[in-house]
Amino acid sequence: MKEKDLLEFAERVPVFTTRQVAAAVGDMNYSKVSLSKLANKGRIRRLKRGYYTVHEDPVIYASHIYHPSYISLWYAFQHHGATTQLPARIEVMARKNETIENIDMIRSDNIWGYRPINYSGFRVFIADLEKAVIDAVETEKIPVDEVMNAVQKCNIAMLERYSLRMPASTVKKIGYVAETAGRPMEKLFERIRGDRNYTRYYAAEKGNRWRVKV
Repeated sequence: MKEKDLLEFAERVPVFTTRQVAAAVGDMNYSKVSLSKLANKGRIRRLKRGYYTVHEDPVIYASHIYHPSYISLWYAFQHHGATTQLPARIEVMARKNETIENIDMIRSDNIWGYRPINYSGFRVFIADLEKAVIDAVETEKIPVDEVMNAVQKCNIAMLERYSLRMPASTVKKIGYVAETAGRPMEKLFERIRGDRNYTRYYAAEKGNRWRVKV
């Protein structure tokens, strides 16, 4: 594969790997040497071992480093018009914790509630606002006032349906936050009514019916 052909291929994909190039040329060693030379010349960027891109915008490739994964939290809030904050980093829900340049991979066992969108000609995966709210409550990485503002913009039936897929501890936190935001969800309360256990949430106030405490 000539350098020109490789770079043309790289422009068409969000992320490419050493293995992909090796499969095309039939030689892993050639692939490693060629990509290393191109990275040293600044023609491509190494994201992590064996993973490369030519794109500068992390939104293009953030949800393509690991599969499955999707962009959530601050960027998803902003994408859905639920915050005026401009995220400095891209947060991706994935199967492991890792930092890659200005992308934070956040481990989650619940990789669902997202969909593809067209972004700069590429297919990228981003959370539905309702799932981004659940991720925000789970990770506690977004201030509660921002989360409650996002709840106001949610499809409440979808938020309720998504929340019911989560463990009881998360159901309690989502129910508490939504009710505090003025959007109570009684189906969630029915789910946990007989559960006498407390769960912790950093922004909880005393005396709430959801058994959520700081």
